[in-house]
Amino acid sequence: MLSINTGRFLDDFAELAAIGGTPEGGVSRPALSDADLAARAWLRRQIEAAGLAYRQDSAGNQYGRLIGRDDRRVVLTGSHLDSVPNGGRFDGALGVVAALEALRTIKEAGQVPPVSLELVNFTDEEGTLLGLLGSRAMVGALSPSELNSARGRGPTLDASLERAGLSREGLLAAARDDVAGYIELHIEQGKRLEQSGTDIGAVTALVGIRSYILRFVGQAAHAGTTPMKERADALWVTVDFIQRARQRVIREHTPGVINFGIIEARPGAFNIVPGEVELAMEFRHGSDAALDDMEVELLELAYDVSTPDEISLMAQRVGAIPAAPLDERAISAVEEACEALGFSCTRMLSFAGHDAQSVARIAPSAMLFVPSVAGLSHNPAEFTREPDIINGANVLLHSLLKIAAGV
Repeated sequence: MLSINTGRFLDDFAELAAIGGTPEGGVSRPALSDADLAARAWLRRQIEAAGLAYRQDSAGNQYGRLIGRDDRRVVLTGSHLDSVPNGGRFDGALGVVAALEALRTIKEAGQVPPVSLELVNFTDEEGTLLGLLGSRAMVGALSPSELNSARGRGPTLDASLERAGLSREGLLAAARDDVAGYIELHIEQGKRLEQSGTDIGAVTALVGIRSYILRFVGQAAHAGTTPMKERADALWVTVDFIQRARQRVIREHTPGVINFGIIEARPGAFNIVPGEVELAMEFRHGSDAALDDMEVELLELAYDVSTPDEISLMAQRVGAIPAAPLDERAISAVEEACEALGFSCTRMLSFAGHDAQSVARIAPSAMLFVPSVAGLSHNPAEFTREPDIINGANVLLHSLLKIAAGV
């Protein structure tokens, strides 16, 4: 049975992990940073050395193509090379390196697939500028207004794009219509596979994600001379909202989750009552209907806690990624590959966002997970054992072939 070149695969993975590597053993490759651009250059060299056709689209997505009997359609496989700041070396990168190895293995075996196969490295999956930026550009899901309100909005967005030779216009012109399927290998970023002793997770759907910037505005005042009961303290209200929102989600929206990842109090001094607080809020759930309910309740709660303390609230949505069910036939291809290779497999939901979420809009898509030690991710200590990443790469290889045969 066809199998990847294990030594080459592990060597490539280690070589990539050194680009943007941190002393703690992780990587820091935010999208379009110097480290990310260096990783992109590394990937191009590997693609060309493998004899695959390299190209980069106007959104910065990188492709390596193995031409099939029908070159008018393509099945994609890959993930992303960018990382969160001071993140782990497995998140995203594993899927790209495994895709590269799968295509090399097929090519070296002399197999000509029924349709063309491409590995892909999507731009900015992690959302340094805008979450799932490259994959959303590829499926035509970006709008000019969304770019204006992106996380990396304004000069930061334009400067980053310019550094990589990209533009807003290019992002909006990157849609393609030849994608017949997609499959992505990723670490689970959770504990379910490890706790159950299961080799592979076949993902059935990816949760939707919505992001907001909330601005609580009160009145800055002298921290010594203003009585406690007379303060319009924006930070107190913000903290009250965070605590109540946490309890509301746990009580009424489980298994949904919420996160407050950035909080900035202004003017930001020991002796001034905070007059304004900017809070980044992100919440996730498995269906758009559940997200709608969470959105309504959380915004109502934010306004409710603000009013009694004479705090005004401005809420701006800065991101919305719909929940994405994956394709039944593609999911079955993962399960069949696991059975053929002798690996245990279970179906599961992904609570992290991934590029498959975008591609599922236009083509049958699948994802497979391998175990994460202790479920830790977005952290330098993120780790998946070598046997598990090798197993995942081989399942990816055979799932890819099955999907290509069925499109």
